[in-house]
Amino acid sequence: MRDTTATDDRNSISPHSDRRLSATLLALWAAVTLWQRWDLWAEDLSAVYIAGWLWQSGEQGLIYATPPAFFGGVATSWFPAMEALGIADKTSFAYVYPPVWAVLTAPLTTLLSPQSFINAVAMVQIPLLAASVWLAGRIAKPTAMPWWVWTVIGLALLSFTVPAHSAIWQNQPSITVGFLALLAFERLGAGRPVAAGMALALAAAIKLLPAAFALVFLLDRQWRAAATFAVAGATLALLSVALAGWPAHQAFLASLAEVNGSALLGTVNISLRPAVLALGSALGWLPHPGSDLLLFVYRDEIPAWLAPAIALLAIAIVAAFGRALAGVRTETRRVVGFFALAILVPLMGTLGWQHYYVVPLLLLPGLTQLLPRVPALALIAGAIVPSLSMVFVGLDALPWPVANYIWIMCAAWLAILAGLYVAARRAAP
Repeated sequence: MRDTTATDDRNSISPHSDRRLSATLLALWAAVTLWQRWDLWAEDLSAVYIAGWLWQSGEQGLIYATPPAFFGGVATSWFPAMEALGIADKTSFAYVYPPVWAVLTAPLTTLLSPQSFINAVAMVQIPLLAASVWLAGRIAKPTAMPWWVWTVIGLALLSFTVPAHSAIWQNQPSITVGFLALLAFERLGAGRPVAAGMALALAAAIKLLPAAFALVFLLDRQWRAAATFAVAGATLALLSVALAGWPAHQAFLASLAEVNGSALLGTVNISLRPAVLALGSALGWLPHPGSDLLLFVYRDEIPAWLAPAIALLAIAIVAAFGRALAGVRTETRRVVGFFALAILVPLMGTLGWQHYYVVPLLLLPGLTQLLPRVPALALIAGAIVPSLSMVFVGLDALPWPVANYIWIMCAAWLAILAGLYVAARRAAP
């Protein structure tokens, strides 16, 4: 009988070479993506620049101005600023971030043009997005999977799925937020709870939603991480008020309240609220948005029971995961908890922007470690295939083109949540 041991050793890649190949692939992808996006406009990020310019120009009262429907453009009061900046022919969106980021961006507007600012941020964010593939692997990579395989899968997801395309196209600050959230849990796994708490606090200072991940700190009995998050978060909040003032924060909170009082129906928003409302419209219970619209905003038509019902469902799911994970070993408890919340937060929230799903997409290959291979691959395919750019475009050929992708993806992410719950139950002693 032929001895294949020596052959297998010769054909296998060493751990050092495996990691070096992975790092090389990540660097090449970042360089190519940055080259592709250079000097291209980014509507979402441009709002940060305009808000900074308004602050620098002493027009702080205009920062949180919004168009009549809130979504899909800017307030008319922003037009003079955009004309002064030479971007009157460009599209931008309302500014919906804490005011401190407008304050910190303000000095940069005296040094950089709008497009130069977008390019500079891309030089930071594109490498962070590539690094997020590595961090996701540090958290969820199956033990037997080589690093280069994990990296190829992650880069394919970043290159061919609509959520990643949305994040890259918009140069979305959620790229940095996702990186910081992944960094927090990677550091937690490395035994660095203080660094984990600080990373999560900074993520929550950019967008508030990552604060929900602190629940995993508590579930995992990571008291130092939770305490660091609380102290660092409070410090950043006080710093924000000190720099921007309380009136700006009142305007920010009013802007958030306006968002919570509406529901955006569009393929950019994958959450249960528009999915339920679109179903109501399809059944004739609510106004029909029309098949030719890309975006439709519900306001007065939203049933009073909908938001509390979704909130109760979210609480019930969190409680179920909490019970299932209570006796699970630390590593699995942390991975499943983080993965589940990364899905649950946008899915149950008012806005589930597509780019919020980049983090759970990067964690998806880890399902093969948590579940039997066949159901794991079925769940992965259910989330990835509809999000492939060519499939996504094809969904427009079906009736109700605005809602098809929302319904499919809500069902896919709910199925993955169910799979994660099964994984938690299977891991319990």
